[in-house]
Amino acid sequence: MMRRQLTIYSLALMLMIALPGTLSSQITSSPYSIFGMGILEGNASGLSRAMGGTNIAFLTDRAINYGNPASYDGLDSLLTIFEVGIFSKYSVFQTSKEKQSLLNANFRYMAMAFRVSPWFSTSFGFTPYSSVGYNINTKAFLEGTNIEYLKSYIGKGGVNRFYVGGAFSFIKKLSLGVNASYLFGDITHIEASKAYEFSLSDITYLSNFTLNYGLNYQVDVKDWKFNIGLIYSDGKKLRTRNTTIIETKYETEILKSRKYRYSIPTTMGGGLSVRRNYFKAGIDYEWSSWEEADMSSAYYFHTRNSNRISAGFEFPSQGIRKGSVSMVMYRFGGEYRESYMVIKGVPIDYRAVSMGIGIPLKGVVSVVNTTLEFGQNGSIKRDLFRENFVTLSIDLSLRDLWFRKRQYL
Repeated sequence: MMRRQLTIYSLALMLMIALPGTLSSQITSSPYSIFGMGILEGNASGLSRAMGGTNIAFLTDRAINYGNPASYDGLDSLLTIFEVGIFSKYSVFQTSKEKQSLLNANFRYMAMAFRVSPWFSTSFGFTPYSSVGYNINTKAFLEGTNIEYLKSYIGKGGVNRFYVGGAFSFIKKLSLGVNASYLFGDITHIEASKAYEFSLSDITYLSNFTLNYGLNYQVDVKDWKFNIGLIYSDGKKLRTRNTTIIETKYETEILKSRKYRYSIPTTMGGGLSVRRNYFKAGIDYEWSSWEEADMSSAYYFHTRNSNRISAGFEFPSQGIRKGSVSMVMYRFGGEYRESYMVIKGVPIDYRAVSMGIGIPLKGVVSVVNTTLEFGQNGSIKRDLFRENFVTLSIDLSLRDLWFRKRQYL
C-alpha cells in the first residue's frame, strides 16, 4: 500500500515539474488581455472558488488553500492532499453594435499538501498568475492607397507560478505561513496578414522570485470557531527579455529588442470566517497597489489600485449522510473585483456569483468539487466591450492516509 502511495505522489510531483514546460498559462479569450500582463487569475482553488474565491481566513482542512500560506496548519496529521483543477468557460462578448460567443477550456492548477510535524505543514504546486489570449481581425489600408486588406492581432501566453510554502505554529491557535514563488512565462503579441504573408511577433520573457506571507488566528466561543486571516506580499519588478521577429514569405529577421517594464504590486488583505460543525462562512477584502506598477502600453491604458471583496458559505447535506464519508457539501458565494486596468478612462470591473457541490468518491476520502460561476466583466462604454460568462470548474481532491499505523489481526 505504501509503495502504491509513493508511486502515485511521485508521478504527481513529476507532473508538476513537467507541466510548466509543456503547458501555457493561456486560459483566457478576452481582448482585454492585450493590455499589461493580461487577465489575473487569482488565488482560489477548487473549494473556495465555489464560495466566491473567499479563502483568506479559512484553514486547509479538506482542501488546499494556497491563497493564505498560514492555512496549511489546518491539515490533519494523517492526511495528504493532491489536487488538480480544470475548467470550461462560455463567454458572450458584446459591444454597442454586435455580439460574439466563445468556448474555452484548459488546465487550472495542480497542488499538493501534507503535515510534516506537529508545528509545520507544507504545500507546493503550479498555478497560473496571469493569462493572455485574444484574436482580433480588423480591416486596414495599404499605406498610401485605398487598397483594403485583413489584418490579425493575436496574443498568447502569460505568467505561470510555481510555489513552495510552509505554515508554522509554535503558539496554540496561531499560525504563520510563507509561500516562495517563482514567476515565469512569456507574453507574445502578433500582428499578421495572410494576404501579404507577413507576421510581426513581439515576445517578452518574464521571471522573478517573490514571497507571500500569511497569518491565521483562531478564537473559540462555545461551539463556534472564529478565524482571522491576514495576507501580504511585497511589490517587485520582473526581469524581462524581449525579442521582436518579422517573418515574410522569403525571410525571417530578428529586429532590435524593445525595453518593457513589468512588475507585480504590493498586496495586502484580511478575512474573517466562522465555523460550527460542518457549516462555515467567510468574507475577504484585498487591496493591490497596481498604480505603482509601471507597464509600457497604449496611451489610453493606465493602471490603478484595485480592491476585491468576496463572501461565501458552505453547509452539508442533511439526513443519514451528515457526518459520514458520503456527506455532500453545498457552497455559495459572490465576488466583486476592480481590475487594475483603466481603458479610455473607463475602469474595468468584474463581478460574479458562484455555486458548487463537493461530491465524495465512493469508498475513499477523496472528493470531486464542481463549481458554476455566472459573471460579467468590462463595459460597453466608449466602444469597449462587456463579457458575460458561465464557467464550469471541476477540481479533483485526492486525499490519502499516509501516516496511519496499520494493524493486522
